[in-house]
Amino acid sequence: MRIYHFGLCAVSLCIGAITFSACGSSATSVVAGRSSAILTRALAHSARGSWMLPEAKHEDLLYVAASPDEQHGIVCVYSYPQGRLVGTLTGFAVPRGECADSAGNVFIVTYANESMSSSTIYQYAHGGTNPTATLSDPNTALGCAVDPTTGNLAVSGDGVAIFKNASGSPTMYYSSEYRFAYCSYADRGNLYLTAANGQYADQLVLVRLASGGSDFEQITLNAKLYSSSDIWPTVQWDGKQMAVTSDPYRKPITLYRLRITGSSGVVRHSAALSSRTNNYSGELWIQGKSVVGVGSARHHYQAAFVWPYPKGGVPGRTIERLGKTRFLAVSGVAVSVGQVR
Repeated sequence: MRIYHFGLCAVSLCIGAITFSACGSSATSVVAGRSSAILTRALAHSARGSWMLPEAKHEDLLYVAASPDEQHGIVCVYSYPQGRLVGTLTGFAVPRGECADSAGNVFIVTYANESMSSSTIYQYAHGGTNPTATLSDPNTALGCAVDPTTGNLAVSGDGVAIFKNASGSPTMYYSSEYRFAYCSYADRGNLYLTAANGQYADQLVLVRLASGGSDFEQITLNAKLYSSSDIWPTVQWDGKQMAVTSDPYRKPITLYRLRITGSSGVVRHSAALSSRTNNYSGELWIQGKSVVGVGSARHHYQAAFVWPYPKGGVPGRTIERLGKTRFLAVSGVAVSVGQVR
């Protein structure tokens, strides 16, 4: 097993909710801290403004969104999978979920104001330090995804906002039955979302918004999607199949690969994503033959776990920084692929 260490921007984890969850621990997801003193220096360093090492543009990058309090947010950027701090993005409120497109653009969903009643989505070019676009969602939002067929950006939360070509004002879709967590597009432009429907406190469902449609349809699964207080089920297209997670409290995350036919989903393959503590937080991110998640490691220290995908099992790599630290909110993780030289 390989172990890599993160740099100055080290944090412990606590994922916030949409309007229907509580804080217990991202992400989406990743990283660890050494001490409050190191954390204070990291935040002071980030207060000087956004920065990025020049070589970051040519590396695969791991973006980790965190918030030191209920009003401010930072995004720490690391080389992937090495875990070397190569940049920090600042200047926005509490960050939520993240996503990336095939061109390396990274989208960061944040609260727009202290009331947390609306959201702002920032777009960054791979390795960039200034937003290339800023979008507004009138609702509280958590997750996002980019349609590979159209370039449209979906943002999920109290409603679903669809930004055509990831720009302008969104078309809004609402449901009286569901509140949405994370989302992902499939290869034909259908949007899949994990959602709470109010029937069970610890279970979520999978729903679909068909390409060109306006109604949400629940997908009947032959498996249950559990949600602990620390993590909501993540859904992501892996290039061939839709994958969704289930996280019973203090147990390994179960990752399901689904065959979806009509309104039914059948588990084709399942894998346990385990660690020493089985205590996770934030969203997960599938990147090629790996899946990245975050949680507690030894002695309650925080770590990023990189499991083989879709095999699962024990982490093939652990990215951690040992040492106690105060809690921050971490609710977004995404990997952006570097540019070819």
